[in-house]
Amino acid sequence: MNKNVKVKRHLGGTVAKYAFLLIMAFVFAMPMAFTLLSSVKTKSEIFAKPFDLPEVFQWGNYIEAWQAANMSRYFVNSIIQAGATVIALALVSSMAAYVLSRFNFRGNKFLMLFFMLGMMVPMHTVLVPVSYIIGALDLKNNIPALVLIYVAFSLPFSIMVMSNFMRGVNHSLEEAALIDGATYFQIYRKVMLPLCVPAISTISIFNFLGAWNNILFPLLFINDKNLKPIALGLLNFNGERGSDYGPLMAAIVITVAVPLVMYLLFQEKVEGGLAAGAVKE
Repeated sequence: MNKNVKVKRHLGGTVAKYAFLLIMAFVFAMPMAFTLLSSVKTKSEIFAKPFDLPEVFQWGNYIEAWQAANMSRYFVNSIIQAGATVIALALVSSMAAYVLSRFNFRGNKFLMLFFMLGMMVPMHTVLVPVSYIIGALDLKNNIPALVLIYVAFSLPFSIMVMSNFMRGVNHSLEEAALIDGATYFQIYRKVMLPLCVPAISTISIFNFLGAWNNILFPLLFINDKNLKPIALGLLNFNGERGSDYGPLMAAIVITVAVPLVMYLLFQEKVEGGLAAGAVKE
């Protein structure tokens, strides 16, 4: 009898858990479904029948958003800015993590702690000094300066993930390479980097999403319309063409599509890199 009660409780708990997950999935999926449907509707259909299929699919909304609203330019700008951020962070964080995780020297723990303290600083608390520096150096409308800001705020997390992963790499690989006459830089480039592909993929996805979705720093430091990223371009689209809800929804879909597809493609590598880093601390 007790066994049957336990089985029923376990079954009831499982059903309740999956029911909760289904409800949450529905709640989070509804806004995206509404956006996708609205992106191929007319304005009147969006308000009259928000979740019904359109009578005629308005694919021209995407053409209007891409061309007339200048989303193509914003898209290219975001690709350049996010791509440069990802490459810079992969190089800098992997080099720093290699030194911090594989070499014992005085100040090693202090340097690691110093980088980790950067994760505790909210970006909103440094807006005033960063704005002052950008203004004093006349770096507004400067893409490298914007990328440097992204790198500075994402570097602590990237170093943490990379260093945790590198600590789990067997030291015998380095010793064998040293015996063969390899330099430390060659070990880093030919041994450590290939082994750390899961960790590099993890930080690259997170850093790409952060740079792609960031609207605060471009809003403050980018005034040139030809240099604005897609997130800021979407904000301008809403202000200039706010009554064109179909093209506006199409612009939102374009903005969300790239990071969503990237995460779906590299989901396993992201989860694997985080899990490996957590276990190999």
